[in-house]
Amino acid sequence: MSEYLGKTKGKRLRPALFLLCSRLLGVRSDRDVALATVIEFLHTATLIHDDIIDTADTRRGRATVNSIWGNELTVLLGDYLYLRAMDIALTARRIEVLDILTEITMKLIEGEMIQLAKRGVIEISEDEHMEIIQRKTAFLFSGCGRIPAILVDAPDSTVRAIADYCFNLGISFQIVDDILDFTGEGKVLGKPVANDLSEGTATLPVIYALEKANQSEIKSVRKIMKEGYSSEAQRRRILDMLKKYGALDTARNIARDYASRAVDSLSSFPSSDAKEILTALPAFVIERSY
Repeated sequence: MSEYLGKTKGKRLRPALFLLCSRLLGVRSDRDVALATVIEFLHTATLIHDDIIDTADTRRGRATVNSIWGNELTVLLGDYLYLRAMDIALTARRIEVLDILTEITMKLIEGEMIQLAKRGVIEISEDEHMEIIQRKTAFLFSGCGRIPAILVDAPDSTVRAIADYCFNLGISFQIVDDILDFTGEGKVLGKPVANDLSEGTATLPVIYALEKANQSEIKSVRKIMKEGYSSEAQRRRILDMLKKYGALDTARNIARDYASRAVDSLSSFPSSDAKEILTALPAFVIERSY
């Protein structure tokens, strides 16, 4: 099962972000590599559990672990990755690192529980969805900056600045994911297009569109959230509705705003190759197609 996971090609953005932040802050040991692995393990464990909850068949263009080995073994694999991550983290010999990882894990679980409670609920607000994004994505991103800052005993102002950069980048990243769920190509995304809505989750583009939608359109969205799509034509009608009300553009502008906040958070750091890459990263997050 682990070998199968290792061959699944993800973006690996989180460990790359962790290592870039380590370089920016001047980490001088190899602990950053081990802890970057911890971050990826935590992320992978949440994906494994998400796939079980969503009864997903594909992830990153391949069959999900649960669709091959069943839910029972897959739950154990996700739990194992969580514990293995903490075991690796112990090698840092810093209680503050464990505190951050524990907080992140709790936020991830809270986010999943809130999202499950809101599944199929069409009346979810923008603030409620942003709360889910923060817990399920942004706090893990922020750890990619906070932990390297701990390793070099950085002052509080530096910890806040790098954490803010990563947190805002994470929010921007997830909003773009919400957009790509509707506008991306299935083969590129590695999962069905417009999948979130059929699983009962109303993301930002849908929330913005529903603010202007007529009763017939609201009824259609409600039905899809409860029963899934009945045809490809229905998927296209939802996309047409999002375009009609400018919901995709509105969501992308919000993502750009958070990306801009991320870049602003780097202003206090001296020039370096790492800063140059980190400054360019939010633009990549906004413009990516997968």
